[in-house]
Amino acid sequence: MSLLSIPKTVVDRSLKLTRVPLDFALTATGLKHRSPRERAAEQQRERAERLREQAEAERRRSAEKREATETAAERAAAAKKRAAAKKAQKTKRANEKREKSARLTELEAREQSLAKEEKAVRAKREADRLREATEKAKEARKKVE
Repeated sequence: MSLLSIPKTVVDRSLKLTRVPLDFALTATGLKHRSPRERAAEQQRERAERLREQAEAERRRSAEKREATETAAERAAAAKKRAAAKKAQKTKRANEKREKSARLTELEAREQSLAKEEKAVRAKREADRLREATEKAKEARKKVE
C-alpha cells in the first residue's frame, strides 16, 4: 500500500463507520429505502475496494519476493567473487612457490659449478707447484752434478 493511499483508506473507512449507524437507523425507521440499483452499485463499490486491496497486497508480496531474490543473487555473486579471489590467491601462492623452488635449484647448480671450478683451480695450482718443484729439483741436481 502506498503512503498516499493510506490516508484515503483511513478516511474512507472512517466515513463508512460513521455512516453505518445512521444508515441502520434510517433503514429501521423506514425513512430510507434503497433501490436495487443502489444496492447493486454499493456491492460493486465494495467489490472494487476488495479487489484494489487484494491487488495492493499482491504488489507488496511480489515486491518483497523480488527484493528477497535480488538479495539472494547479490549474496551469491559476492560468494562467487570471494571464491574466485581465493582461487586466484591460491594460484599466486603456488606460482611463487614454484618460482622459489626454481631459483633454489638454480642456486644449487651454481654452487656445485663453483665448487667444481674451485677444485679445478686448486688442482691446477697444485700441479703448477709440483711442476715448479720438479724443475727446481732438476736444476739443483744439474748443479750438483
